[in-house]
This record gives sequence, C-alpha cells and structure tokens, in this order.
Amino acid sequence: MPQVHPRLAAPPQSHDKAPSGPTLPATDTAHQERRATWSELFCDLAYVVAVAQLAHGLKQAPTAAGVAAFAVLFVPVWWSWIGITFYADRFDSDNVVDRLLLALHMLVVAALAVQLHEGTGVNAPGFALVYGVLRLLLILQYARVHWRLPAARPLARRYMAGFSLAVLPWLASIFVAPPLRFALWAAGLMIDLVTPLTARSQQAALPLSPSHLPERFGLFTIIVLGESLVAVVGGVAEQHQSPASVLTAVLAFCFAFGIWWLYFDNVSHAIVHRTRFSGQTWVYMHLILMMGLTASGAGAERLINSPPGEPVADSARWLFCAATASCFVSLGAILLATAPLAPQRPRRQPRPTLLSASAGVMLLIAAQGARLRPFLMTGSAGLLTALVLLAMRALPRPTPKREPD
Repeated sequence: MPQVHPRLAAPPQSHDKAPSGPTLPATDTAHQERRATWSELFCDLAYVVAVAQLAHGLKQAPTAAGVAAFAVLFVPVWWSWIGITFYADRFDSDNVVDRLLLALHMLVVAALAVQLHEGTGVNAPGFALVYGVLRLLLILQYARVHWRLPAARPLARRYMAGFSLAVLPWLASIFVAPPLRFALWAAGLMIDLVTPLTARSQQAALPLSPSHLPERFGLFTIIVLGESLVAVVGGVAEQHQSPASVLTAVLAFCFAFGIWWLYFDNVSHAIVHRTRFSGQTWVYMHLILMMGLTASGAGAERLINSPPGEPVADSARWLFCAATASCFVSLGAILLATAPLAPQRPRRQPRPTLLSASAGVMLLIAAQGARLRPFLMTGSAGLLTALVLLAMRALPRPTPKREPD
C-alpha cells in the first residue's frame, strides 16, 4: 500500500455520466477532493450487521477463548472491507456493473454475518466458504481492471495472484477439522495481508486518494463507535436504569466520546508519512483500533450488568481494560505514522507517549483492580481520555512543514 500524500490525490468522481467500467485515478488535480459515494455508504450497512454480530458473540463469551474467537473472526471481516474499499478508491466508477457487484458483495457480507455465530465452531466451514466467495468476488473485480485498464495490469496481476493463492487454504479448511482448520485460516490471512506489501512498486503508479481513504476509515470508525453506544444503552436497559449502571454507562460513553474527539481532531488534519511502511502501519493499526473499540463496548456492557455489591468478574474487567489499552496504543501508533497537513490550520496533536502511558494505567487496573467498582473502571478510561485531551489543548500549535517531494 502506498503512502497517502496530497500530491497524489485522485480527482472527484462525477456521476452525471458514469464510465462503463473501472477507471484510473488521475494525478493532475491534487487539490481537488474526492468524497465517499452513496454506494459505499450503503455497502457499509452490511458491515454494521457484521460488527454487531461480532460484538454480541464477545459479550456472550468474554473469556480468553471468546476473545481469541472474536479476533479470529474480526480480521477476515475487516480485511474484506479493506479489499472493497481500496478497490473502490482506485477503480470504482459507480456504474451499473459496479453497483450490481456491490449489491452481490453486500449479500455475501450478510451471509458472512450469519455465519459469525459459532463462527469458530459448528459454523466454521460455512464461514470459510463465505469468506472465500468474498475474496473471489474481489478477484473478479480485479480481473475486470486487468481486462479494461492496461496501465493497471501489473497491480491487478499481483493482487489476483496473491488473493487467489490466499483463497485456497480457506476453501481447503472446509474439509478438515481443528486445529488444522485454523492453521489454514492463518495461512490464508497471512497471504492476504502480505500481498499488498509485495506490490509497492505497482501501487506507486496508482496512488490512493488523500481525501477519500481517510474518510472511509473514519466512517468505519463511526460504525464501531456506534456499536459501543448500542452496547452501553443495552446494558443500562438490562439493569432497569439503576443508578450504578447509569453512572457506569455515562463514564463509558465519556471514553468513547474522548476517543472520537482524539481520532477525528487529528486524523482529519494529517497525512501519512512518506517513509517506508508508514502507510502499512496506518492501515493495520486501524485494525487494532477497530477491534479495541468493539471489544471495549462489549466489556462496558458486561461492567454495566455486574450485580450491585458483588465483585466485578475478572473476565469483564480484563476485557474492558485490555480493550481500552489497545485503543490508546493503536491510536498512538496511527498518530506516529502521520504528520500535520501543511495547507490546513495545524492542530495540537497528543504525544503518543501520553497514550502509551494511558494504556499502561488501564492494564494496571486490569491486573490490580479486582476490588474496584464498575464505574471506577469506566471512569478511569474516561478520565484518561479527558487528561490526554487537556494535555493536547495545552500543547503549542505546531508549525506545519511540507514534506520533501
């Protein structure tokens, strides 16, 4: 994946007369912005359902095994979204064929969401099959690119080869039992994740949009934050709005609100460094952030539902505290991979060390906070985000410097 930079912006898409097939991005309109299309926003609804299913499964089994299953299932769901998002950023013309393929993609994602229940158990073969179909759809789209766009053929060939190779372990896993099944899943995911890293030279010829891609990641972040709010509201409803549950929920909301503030106040005013692997760091750290936000919502609901006067279950405490710690760490890594956007007014950016220290505090609470009340745990997370925000406001505004060409 190339680094996102304003010099390499894609032009805005005009849908008055959509092209008949995939189109190439242009590099001569760097100061024009491209926005997400209505088709992309509609597609995200399918992933809303998938994220909700993942969060529900984690809430039902907040154990070490449940967390492992959550991670194993979350990565393919997220990676399928990455695949369609990066394809659309480079080639989507939003024509009739693209929309029909998008509708088919959404149906398959809905089927994937159905298989997420017991996705590492009885439904594991179905999950592997549906995920394989998703990857085959993406390969079909790159085959269209290869056919219609000669300039994009080197990248399309590399992706088609890598993604096709990655599908084979998933399809083979349908016919074997654990633990070999999960070893094949790991092999397939590894090939999927590594394939873009082997195509850096091909990607450089087809740059990503510095306006569209951050917007798409921001929209997925909103989806995950929305699931956290659903978990908070659900937890209070199940406790019949007791004062303790309401206080715990309000403080959990403060954490989610603080993360939203930190993320969007900085990511929307920054570009990814052009140093090697900064782009990959920015993308893959979003995976950790998305998982952490989803898990923190599930953990918060478990804390809200803790019986009054009884010690908080170790599983609920560790789930919430470890999830919030991962949010702090991943957000810090994302900030390290970015720089203020020179043409815009620079923003005060929180130092990643503050976020790392916040993660350490949450892990300390997880290890030593067995006697803490639930509202003190969610309150600690909310307070830490507030302190980081206050520290950010106290920092001097940086002087923007344009990175060398």
